[in-house]
Amino acid sequence: MLFDTTIIIGTGLIGTSLALAFKETKEISTIIGYDIDNNSLKEALKLGAIDEPAKISDISKADLIIFATPVESTKSILHDTISLAKENTVVTDVGSTKYKITQLFDTFKNKRVNFIGGHPLAGSEKSGPLNAKADLFKGKKYILIKSANCDQVYFNKFERLITKIGAIPIIIDAETHDEILSITSHLPQIISYYLVKTLMNLKEDNENYLKLVGAGFKDTTRLSKSDPQMWIDIFKQNKENILHAIENFEKELTAFKKNLIEDKYNEIKDDLSKISKFEL
Repeated sequence: MLFDTTIIIGTGLIGTSLALAFKETKEISTIIGYDIDNNSLKEALKLGAIDEPAKISDISKADLIIFATPVESTKSILHDTISLAKENTVVTDVGSTKYKITQLFDTFKNKRVNFIGGHPLAGSEKSGPLNAKADLFKGKKYILIKSANCDQVYFNKFERLITKIGAIPIIIDAETHDEILSITSHLPQIISYYLVKTLMNLKEDNENYLKLVGAGFKDTTRLSKSDPQMWIDIFKQNKENILHAIENFEKELTAFKKNLIEDKYNEIKDDLSKISKFEL
């Protein structure tokens, strides 16, 4: 087995899905769970994702600690609990921002824990343990960031576990992660939210806007159903990169608007042709 006892802190969609996926690998002897939401914890237990509920102090029992909580919550819990972790414990998270949390861990120089920043590029606009799936990570990229104080042996060990749940490890640095995710994840979320807000504003004067919402609009705005508090935390931690992403998007939107005003449809068509052929 790769790990003896794992504690999942946060038994929502991602935390519970990880627990279910780990169960299938049979590479962890015991999985315990902690959540301030007792109902969430009960559901994870009922699903068989965790073997037993835990107290936050049970961090001291684990050789793998996974923070599946909003990024700001992870920071505050870490400050209060890092002293409880055993020497050489592997500590990781699943947050959508990595630079600030990695920086925080690099300040714990007197504590020999192996922090690995983690970000599975998997999930849903749905939340909670009832939407968890053991195969959520299969074929999906799972970003791993090795902190300065992480021993390579423990990094390799956790990477093997991630591979065993069917995910594809991508190893990069924290700054690059946050810069790229501001475009590929955070900007689409913002656009989704504010496209819905645009509709909300317009329907105040004309209810027919709601009657004529089609599948395209619903597909484009699916992300707007995501948990706002989780995203506020991400916006706080990746503010500068997100502002830069918005500026880039505004530049393209302004160029399109100018071409449309000036009836430059050939220029627009050239742009759209290039875009439609771009392989993601």
